[in-house]
Amino acid sequence: MQFKPVQNFRCEAGKTHCSHMRSCDEAMYYNKYCPDTKMDGNNDGVPSERQ
Repeated sequence: MQFKPVQNFRCEAGKTHCSHMRSCDEAMYYNKYCPDTKMDGNNDGVPSERQ
């Protein structure tokens, strides 16, 4: 899966889990650029694998 950063995403306080995301692209952005996310349980770089 190729991830391309999208400029319209920005880190927002409190958005740390997959259920807070609107799309896979947003989850990928948060996982890569935002601190303290809890979306990549196995640390392979792919968030929200169970959803």
